[in-house]
Amino acid sequence: MAQSRLERIGTIFSRVTNLMKGGAMKPEDQPMWYVIYKAFPPKQEPRFDRAAPNIEIKDIFYKEDIIRAKFHGDNKKVLFYNLEKDDESHTQKFIKIYQGLEKEKLPESEHYKKACKIFHEQNLTSRVNQRENSTSISQSTTPTSTQNVETHKIEIKKIFEN
Repeated sequence: MAQSRLERIGTIFSRVTNLMKGGAMKPEDQPMWYVIYKAFPPKQEPRFDRAAPNIEIKDIFYKEDIIRAKFHGDNKKVLFYNLEKDDESHTQKFIKIYQGLEKEKLPESEHYKKACKIFHEQNLTSRVNQRENSTSISQSTTPTSTQNVETHKIEIKKIFEN
């Protein structure tokens, strides 16, 4: 018979062990983690009723995380990123600009303002270049007056007639 699924009664390891002893699970069907757990058991059994250790959790921040947060706070509406492309995101580009300006001996607020200005200028020029490329592509694909353009008249009534 199956045992209780309540997490307070036993561990997942003990439940799988009992399923194999009872014949409900074949040894060849045992999960991979079971073999690893059996070979390297934890020092203390992971139980529901064990008290959590009183360990201070350290903050993990990188130097650029504060700048990144400020940048995202200031540029909420503008930023989006196509994950299918392999190029850098807007944030990565901004961080590179900021880190390049850090070599200059300026206050942090000045670094940020200058980096924002450079980033927006670069972003604007890249948008203009993209528009020029897309208009030249669309102009090359649009038919000229010398080409035959077929037009189709479709009536919706005819589509739904049986």
